[in-house]
Amino acid sequence: MSATAVASRSRPVGSRLEVVPSSNGFGADIVGFDFELLDERQVAEMRAAWLDHGVVRFRGYRFSDEQQVRLTGMLGDFVKHPRQLKGEEGAHPDHEEILVIGNAKVDGKSSGTMGNSEAQWHTDTWFYERPPAAALLHAIELPPEGGDTYFADMYGIYEQLPSALRKILEGRLIQSTTIFDGAGRVRTGQTAPDTDDIRLWAHMRHPIVRTHGESGRNCLYVGIDSPSSWIVGLPLDESAAILSEIFDFVRMPDFQFKQVWEDGDMIMWDNRCTMHRRDGWDGQYTRVMHRTTTLGERPFYRY
Repeated sequence: MSATAVASRSRPVGSRLEVVPSSNGFGADIVGFDFELLDERQVAEMRAAWLDHGVVRFRGYRFSDEQQVRLTGMLGDFVKHPRQLKGEEGAHPDHEEILVIGNAKVDGKSSGTMGNSEAQWHTDTWFYERPPAAALLHAIELPPEGGDTYFADMYGIYEQLPSALRKILEGRLIQSTTIFDGAGRVRTGQTAPDTDDIRLWAHMRHPIVRTHGESGRNCLYVGIDSPSSWIVGLPLDESAAILSEIFDFVRMPDFQFKQVWEDGDMIMWDNRCTMHRRDGWDGQYTRVMHRTTTLGERPFYRY
């Protein structure tokens, strides 16, 4: 255990958590965390930091799988990824709440999901009617380089959009196909489309400007960076141009929190008001992460 974690044990139960915001205010570190000393007030402080900053990092404390599951349960009801529900690659052998993400192999077979490739900008399981609220990702094994994760502040981006564009988007729906996963593979139970018209593909629709169910603030909610996404009711070329403009903002470092992983790091983010992506890494090295998520509200927009 690190010196930081050991030192935190000297802090009395009931002491306040130390929250250190990043330089741009998006993302923060929770310092001196010790799960065994966690009380109701600290849980409330942790939740407040998560809601305020969108992303919080726990560094210097080694979580067990049981602690990750318990911490997640303090934030809400669990929601499971389709691969967990079907017992496919990515299912944890002992904890059904945990999705294993990575490229490790057991007996020659993949024991995790998503492999070692780059992942484009997305929010987790945006194709659910009620996508997750909280997501927690714990670093179990890391490659020597690569695999960094980037988070984007969708509150801040919404607020920086030109007012004319905000007016176009408010009250509209974003449609994203449910057919393909992030790697471009046909999802289990889906059928490849028989038309090139993305408007006719199997899909999920959510408000593109979303009102956060707890903070009450509005943010952009665009699901995934994909050419198959469509702003419902707009001509395809106009929709594509607007989405391209939005993702130009998403790619700006000013709206990002970059996570360069260290062994044992835990990141907790608000899936409702952020997007994230990751870098790929050399497949000869192993990267394993454990993810848990909680159920969010059905996305809505309040005028």
